[in-house]
Amino acid sequence: MIPRYLAFAALAALAVQGCAVQPTAQQIAVDEQLDGQAKTCTASTPDLKASPAATIAMTNDGWCGVYVADGSKAFALGLIGTRATHGRVYTQTIGSRTRVEYTPNAGYVGADAFSVNLRPVGGGTEQPIQVAVTVTQGAVAAPVAEPEKTTPTKKPPVRRTTRPATR
Repeated sequence: MIPRYLAFAALAALAVQGCAVQPTAQQIAVDEQLDGQAKTCTASTPDLKASPAATIAMTNDGWCGVYVADGSKAFALGLIGTRATHGRVYTQTIGSRTRVEYTPNAGYVGADAFSVNLRPVGGGTEQPIQVAVTVTQGAVAAPVAEPEKTTPTKKPPVRRTTRPATR
């Protein structure tokens, strides 16, 4: 038989769990979309009407992205205008926004730039944005120490001699 205080504690724990705020499907999808992001990633949000330019400052240990939207909806398509010299550019829809991602080449540190022409849903005039990127070195992992090499001690070979049998 379960003591009453344990049963009450179990019921209270279940009640508290039921009241916890559960993430929405959209929050989970957005959280999953952050896998592989650089440890340091700072990106400006371009004002598409006034100044369609953005900046990214990041470490070379993942990707970093600029978020843009056409009013309250994502763009239909992002076409590369000017390619990045030292990395790759991707565009994808995340919720109601479009994310323009930059991934630097392995080991690259320095400046880069690219442009993307964003096409609105339903057609219309493409919206160009220019992105200036600054990549710094990410955290360098400490070198792994190799185990100390030991040379096995060699034992002299066992020599067997034959002696004439004695009577």
